[in-house]
Formats: sequence, C-alpha cells, structure tokens
Amino acid sequence: MVSVERPSEMGTPQWNGPQRRHLRFALDTAEVNAYKEKGFLILREVFQPVEMEFYRQEAGRIVDRALSLSREFQLEPKYNLRFEMLADDQPWKIDPFVSISPLFSALVRDRRIMDRLACLYDGYEAVLFKDKLIFKPPDSHGNGLHQDYNWWQGFPHSLLTVSIALDASTKENGCTELWTGHHQGFLHEPGSLDKTQIDPERLTNEARVYVELEPGDIAIFTCFTPHAAAANTSDSARRMLFLSYNDSRDGEHYAAHYEHFRWYRTRSDRMEKAERTKYYFL
Repeated sequence: MVSVERPSEMGTPQWNGPQRRHLRFALDTAEVNAYKEKGFLILREVFQPVEMEFYRQEAGRIVDRALSLSREFQLEPKYNLRFEMLADDQPWKIDPFVSISPLFSALVRDRRIMDRLACLYDGYEAVLFKDKLIFKPPDSHGNGLHQDYNWWQGFPHSLLTVSIALDASTKENGCTELWTGHHQGFLHEPGSLDKTQIDPERLTNEARVYVELEPGDIAIFTCFTPHAAAANTSDSARRMLFLSYNDSRDGEHYAAHYEHFRWYRTRSDRMEKAERTKYYFL
C-alpha cells in the first residue's frame, strides 16, 4: 500500500497544499501505474454485496416517489429532466440523483472511493462533477463508442468516472467496454457536442476489455478513455452508478456542468418552444 498525502477528510478545495495523512484505502503503485498506462482500472470487492442490496432498494424508492409525484402534479414522466424514460415508461437513467437520496449522497464521499482517487490526484481530494444512475432494464439500448469528454468540453482534463456495480454486469446485459487509447487525446470533433461515435478503426491497435463486474466491484476510467456498451439482451436490469470527479486543484464545476446539461437537453435547435415548456425538474 502506498502512503499518500491528502488535504482533508471532506474534500474542500480551499487549501494551500496536501497535508500528510495516511490513506486507509490507498491504491498500490502497480494499480496507479496501470491506470495511467491503460486509462482505466478495475477493482474487485470494494463494497460488500449486502451494501449493494440497500442501494438497489433505494434506487427503486427513488423511481416510485418520482413517478408518484409526477402523477400527483399531472406531469408526464418523459419530460422530467432528471429522468431518461423508455417508451414503455420505464426509467433508463436518473441524472443527477444524489441530491434526492441521502444514502447515495453519502456514497459519493465514501473513503473507499475518495482515498483511491486521491492516489490518482497526487494526494489531493476529488470533487464531484456529475452523478447518474443507469438502470438499463431488459431489452433496453446501449451506447456507441465515445469519450465522455465529448460532452464535457471546456471542463478540466482531470475528469474521471467511477462506475459501481449494483447488479452483476455481464456481456449479456450490456456491460461497459473499455479501450486503451486515452493517450491519443480527444477523438471526437472539437466543439460538436453531438452523439457522433468514434470510428473503431482508430482503435485497431488498442486493447478492448469487457468490464464484467459483480455487485460491489468498481471500474475507474479517464474522461478520454474510449468506451461503449451493448444493449441489454438479458431478462434482468443492469443497474450501475456512474460518479464523475475532477482533481480539486481544478476547482468545483458541478453547478456549471448541470447548467450546461439542462441547456443541452432543451436547447432550441432540438425542439420547438411549445415542447420545451413541458420540461420540469423533479
């Protein structure tokens, strides 16, 4: 285990430099080097399966409450900016979600995550940038080959994502697929902010890994790591948390990101004004 400096328990960016403290859940040197070389790291049994059962139950409560409120106020769930709904009124994604769940909010700051990220940030704390919960029910879609930075252009390059498996994640239910290649930099068209996929031919010489996880396993990958996920062809959901952070030395960008996120979801070139007025945030 590597003894790494870190600035504080809570992760405030207001300091002059890292204080010397021991990180209980530090990455070792080989893990840090593997992350820097490949652009991702897979860690097993970071959380216990019984913990994941509590989070699965909480995810269900969040959905039930949101749908109940929508009915109460006679709102269409598909226009809730926090939710991405499928055609059969099942949720595919909640983004953001920790603000409506004290349980998930505490997980964001769990030292089993934060200590490991501090090792990747030279001992400095990570700061939350984005949080989303993907349900991915049976027969639902996946995502094409992309880099997250395509939607985060203008924000710090230190951004990374921690994915935490609530359910087992397999090839059958559309597990995340990660490619080495982050060293190639940005592979999308600068300034596009669109859903154009990366040409797989650009990654011919890169390794591809199917990230099959058990509940409680995690994967960490950079904002430039190419990745994709196939559709869920199984008969059960693949619930996964995606928590994105940046190095606290780069400041806090959570509010700015979500201001941009909501603009992107309702911008005028995507829909008529009459439709935009139907959107709400619940």
